[in-house]
Amino acid sequence: MANIELDLNDEVIMVEDHDQQQQLIATKSGNTWRVLVGPINESNQLANRTTVNTPTQALVETLRWLAEDE
Repeated sequence: MANIELDLNDEVIMVEDHDQQQQLIATKSGNTWRVLVGPINESNQLANRTTVNTPTQALVETLRWLAEDE
C-alpha cells in the first residue's frame, strides 16, 4: 500500500507520495488550474506538469500522476 497524503479544497489539490518523496500541487489561478510536481519540501523545485480548465480535470491529472508510480 502506498503512503499517500491528500488534501483538497476549493482552490488547491495537494498530494504527497511519501514512498516516492514526490508531491503534486494543483492550484486555481483565475479560470484555470496549474498542476505542478516536484520533490516533497522543495517548493522551489516544482515543475509545471500541465494546465487544465476545471477542478475535475485537475483531479483526473492527479490520479494519472499517482498511477504512474504503480
